[in-house]
Amino acid sequence: MTQSIKSYNEAVTFHGHACPGLALGYRAAEYALQHLRTGRSEDEDLVAVVENDACGVDAIQLVAGCSVGKGNLILQDFGKHAYTFIDRKSNRAIRLVQRPEPVIQRIDPIAAVLRGKVMDGTATPAKQERVPRAAGSSH
Repeated sequence: MTQSIKSYNEAVTFHGHACPGLALGYRAAEYALQHLRTGRSEDEDLVAVVENDACGVDAIQLVAGCSVGKGNLILQDFGKHAYTFIDRKSNRAIRLVQRPEPVIQRIDPIAAVLRGKVMDGTATPAKQERVPRAAGSSH
């Protein structure tokens, strides 16, 4: 690896704004480069297969050096936050996939159930008061 990984702030500048999707793509590319023990692709040695057309793909372009124009960024829009990185030099690969369940289900399953009841209008007034306003909001 001849160069350091681009910073998250560089990814924000490249993409135009900070958002969760950009952060997810950034972490995926950063993790893949570290796991594969490779650097940013200067040519076509590193290939990224992305399964969405969301913000994270911009981070992957910047951090991993993969692009459609070079032929080493393959876009297959299945609507999944799934990223496969293939290092042609070492013949190694890694596939990273975002867990499908919302984070709240992993952190606090009871709160997730309560939030669901608030969202669908079946929570009692007492239970509604237990959920912070933002958690029950659809925005």
